[in-house]
Amino acid sequence: MMDRVDQYVAQGAIRRTPELAREIISSHFSEDITPYERIEELREIGAKKAEAEGVAYELEHQRKIILSRLANEFATAHSKQPLSEAKLDRMARGDARYENHIKGLAVAIENREKWRSEYWAVKSLLEWDKSAIAHLNALSKLEGG
Repeated sequence: MMDRVDQYVAQGAIRRTPELAREIISSHFSEDITPYERIEELREIGAKKAEAEGVAYELEHQRKIILSRLANEFATAHSKQPLSEAKLDRMARGDARYENHIKGLAVAIENREKWRSEYWAVKSLLEWDKSAIAHLNALSKLEGG
């Protein structure tokens, strides 16, 4: 007794495999990159995005630590003079080391936003591909495939 798939194959139908389905779907995309390659691209960009977000997060939280250490350093260096907290804070914020940290933080935030933008651009293309695949699947069911 033949099952339904064997009956179709006997009548000349092509046996469908996941690889064949991928080839058929990929052939409908005009770009050089298939949805499956786009997933890999998204993974790579996601790793870069995560790294950039980690650096930005760390630098954002180190800002207060640096301010505190600089203020403590100035308080120790000027221990003979009565300095207010506000004065120590201004001195710490005016220090070149803090300025360099802020510049590094700005670069890290730019990098983070760049990778977020890249990630969401590829993610939206992947969603578009997903919609196209659903549409192709619906058409193949209408055609009796």
